[in-house]
Amino acid sequence: MSDEERNYRPRMYFSGNNVDPVRTQELIKQLQREWKEQQFLEDHAHVPNEYKVLLVLISKSGSTIEPMTNFMIVKEALEVAMINYEVLVVTDPRDDEKETLLHKLAVAEGWGDSIFTVPDGIGGRFSVFSEVGLVIGALLGFDIHDYLEGAKAADIAAQEQDVWKNPALLSAVLKYIGSEQYGRHIEVFMPYADRLKSLSEWYVQLLAESLGKEKDDKSGHYGRTPIVAVGTTDMHAQTQEHQEGRYDKVVSFVDVENWHVNLTVPHMYDQYSKLEALAGLDLGFINRAALASNAESLASDGRFNGTYQVPTMNAFHLGELMFTMCWAIYFEGQLAGVDAFNQPGVEVYKKLLGPKLLKA
Repeated sequence: MSDEERNYRPRMYFSGNNVDPVRTQELIKQLQREWKEQQFLEDHAHVPNEYKVLLVLISKSGSTIEPMTNFMIVKEALEVAMINYEVLVVTDPRDDEKETLLHKLAVAEGWGDSIFTVPDGIGGRFSVFSEVGLVIGALLGFDIHDYLEGAKAADIAAQEQDVWKNPALLSAVLKYIGSEQYGRHIEVFMPYADRLKSLSEWYVQLLAESLGKEKDDKSGHYGRTPIVAVGTTDMHAQTQEHQEGRYDKVVSFVDVENWHVNLTVPHMYDQYSKLEALAGLDLGFINRAALASNAESLASDGRFNGTYQVPTMNAFHLGELMFTMCWAIYFEGQLAGVDAFNQPGVEVYKKLLGPKLLKA
């Protein structure tokens, strides 16, 4: 996006979700390229090179491998290239009454004035409503006030005792019954909007890490497998499986009612009846018609599906939807007898990974 399209907000690149050396090297090259472009303008057009990188380091403990390794590699590359940078930290201030590694590092390095903290007891998948998500949103110019107001509206709705007035509870009950009584152990999360694909990816972690575990009473295990899909794209990739595969899935659609963008198919090829039939139709209308047809088709064969209706995709309704999903996962955990807020299973691989890294 151009500076104007971003309202002169900073460009933002994400790293630290993976230990992919190619992706990290590409990021370093991109930052070096941007700095050189600014340096060229200073040398030839006498425009001061004010290029600066803000490294936003997010880790509750400071010992998570992915963000910390990427941070150290990128920081070193910036120093070697003599590119100006600052560091902003989001971390837990303490862990079991002891200062966390990242908090200690931030103070030692002089970043103490740029530390945001994660409230106690907030797991990573739920932390999008804390400083972890809000700092990034603020840097992008995202309306974090409206986002939190939407979450507040969802929180109020989640207190309703009447299940029909409580979308989060209704969602949890239906999916729990679908899984336990009908064997629908897979959930396909399918928003009909490209820009919501990352929402699907977040939901994968929210569902999988919250519910896939041994029951608290040791009577068995619970869990449902989340799958990312995007309409209408994946109607040409996954819908065949949804429609005629095993009866083991729930498909959750997200329908955006008002796009606030009007793009109409022009009358361009009236000699071709199939193309002329599309002329005059709004893309948003076609999108919603495709979703409705998919849902109706699945229901006609007893394929479980439901739809989240979103009036429009703005900060308020995004916060409302995401917090509703958080509550739904909590309610489902209560029904299933699992703790939705822990993730003991990930400790197994961590114990195996440590010794392997020491052997390198």
